[in-house]
Amino acid sequence: MHSLINNVYVKNIPLEYNDNQVRELFDAYGHIKSLVLQKNKLGQFGFVCFDDPSNEDKEYGPQCAQLAITALHQKDMGNSIKLYVRQAMKKQDREKETLRFKTSKKRCNLYVKNFPA
Repeated sequence: MHSLINNVYVKNIPLEYNDNQVRELFDAYGHIKSLVLQKNKLGQFGFVCFDDPSNEDKEYGPQCAQLAITALHQKDMGNSIKLYVRQAMKKQDREKETLRFKTSKKRCNLYVKNFPA
């Protein structure tokens, strides 16, 4: 069964952007149910959740989320900052992804010897 994801994770949001500016950026892709922005030592990030205002079309939110990801991922925000936009993942799923990435990197080592001087 394919799960429908209507929540988008965004990072590399310029620090001078406020809620309204981020909402304006994502508003073009559908009705925003909620928007949360946070700052940490690496910069500003947030979550945008799309949903059908009538609460009838279960496909609406995921379609909007996919449109936003396609259109805004790697968008140039100036000062060589590119927006990172992906489907939001639960912490458990993020940890699995990180572990899978780390273990795949372990198999990338290559040892070569006996080069001529």
